[in-house]
Amino acid sequence: MDSTLASSSSRKDLEVSASKQALFFNYHEFSVTRYIDIGDTQETEHTDDQALCITHFPNVYCALGSLQFRETRLVRIPRRFEFHVDIPEFSTQLPGQEPAALVNSATNKRFVARGIYQGQVYGLSSVSPLSGHLSDAEFQEIVETVNAFLRQAYTCTSKQNFVNAVLDTLTFHLWNVMAIRMFKSPLLALEDYVRVLNASPWFYERKLRLISPRRSGYLSVC
Repeated sequence: MDSTLASSSSRKDLEVSASKQALFFNYHEFSVTRYIDIGDTQETEHTDDQALCITHFPNVYCALGSLQFRETRLVRIPRRFEFHVDIPEFSTQLPGQEPAALVNSATNKRFVARGIYQGQVYGLSSVSPLSGHLSDAEFQEIVETVNAFLRQAYTCTSKQNFVNAVLDTLTFHLWNVMAIRMFKSPLLALEDYVRVLNASPWFYERKLRLISPRRSGYLSVC
């Protein structure tokens, strides 16, 4: 085969392969077509292009039927697996900004209530009410901080883990007992970060609360 044709064919194969790559989306969300329109009282069936996007959920981290349960909602931020499979890492894109997010050009990437489903208001896009409380930069800073703690905790090949393994072997596992008392685990440092953030005027005034990813088994950040 001519080398020029082979090179051209290879480039086309790569382009086709890239075009077929799966785009990331928030796998927590789903859509419904049967709901109540804003200003109406009767539930009706809608077309697929008018489906509500369910982007926030009941707060499962408090008692069912409590005041907190009735007054709060969860926005779940999913894990991403492109770079790390064995290290928890979460999306730094505000819901509605993901490559495969459902978009509505009329809302200009803002949450706009369109209908009522199970007593809660939702819009026609992947943008959640969280977009009205945090900017893209603020959201990214929070999730990147969470991810940094998790990378530090779960990266087995780090120099720190290598040194700890050597010292633990040389001291017949006494080093591990002392290290626990001398150094704070990154996972405990993450818990401290969550507490400080939730107690800050920044979050308190906006009525926001970050749920520790430990409570979801590191499957999502809420």
